[in-house]
Parts: sequence; C-alpha cells; structure tokens
Amino acid sequence: MAVFIRAAHDEDRNTLGALKLRSSLAWGDHIEELQALPEAKEVRPEHIPHAIVAELDGEIVGFVTVFSNEDAAQAELEDLFIAPEAWRMGIGRELLAQAECRAARLGARSVHVVAGERARPFYEASGYRFAGTVATDFAPAAELVKDLPQGRSEA
Repeated sequence: MAVFIRAAHDEDRNTLGALKLRSSLAWGDHIEELQALPEAKEVRPEHIPHAIVAELDGEIVGFVTVFSNEDAAQAELEDLFIAPEAWRMGIGRELLAQAECRAARLGARSVHVVAGERARPFYEASGYRFAGTVATDFAPAAELVKDLPQGRSEA
C-alpha cells in the first residue's frame, strides 16, 4: 500500500476537519473539551493552501499544515494529524519531512511546533529540541524547534 502525498484542495476541508477531531479523540484525553471546541473539528479555509495531505488507497489518512513566509526565518507547524487506523505506518514522519522541505524552500531556517505530551516524543525523535513551555486550552505544552539544513532540496 503506497502512500500518496499531495497538496490539500478546498474540497478536502470537511474531511480534514473530521480527521483532525477523530485523531484527537483517539487518545481518550479531553474528550468533552475537544467536542465543544470548534477549532478542534475544523480546518480554516485560509489554511488549505498551506496543507499537505497523505492518501492511502484513495482515502485521506493524514495532513500537515506549515506556515512560512518568504521572509520568515522560522516556519510554524500548525497541524499534523493522522487517522488512528494509519498510526505507526510512517505517514506522520513522511508528512513532517514534506512540511520541513516546504519550509526550507520558502527560506525558513527552522521549524517551530507546540506539542502536547503524547506528541512530544514523536517530534523529539525527528530532531526537534525543547525550547520552552506554553499554555494551551487543555494543558501546558512543549515548544519545540528544529533547525533545517540550508540548501535542502525538495523531498
């Protein structure tokens, strides 16, 4: 089963929002709060041009959103969600690599992400380092940063 990586399209928006909520709920943490939080189940229209989607057998199984302006030294990783049935298949790692390549092509020298305690080990295993702690709607979370190699080619 090959994973197909592509840019997100406007018509993906509802599917991505549903996947975002389903992936978040799969941990069993903060269920009532997540269900009540509108942004937990939606991807804003202005985020779609910055999103990369993973498909498996024609179905969307994950996405990542990365923001980087051409003059920004640091890109922001906003979302990385994988369908629970596709966890531990390398899809998150592939999407993260794609996001980092996109950020590097846009001139970013590093990528910043805010990660909860369950996601933090994934990012640290991918080369992100602890940069601080921030408050979120649910609990304190780690700020993590990864320096990007300069002159990196498209993945």
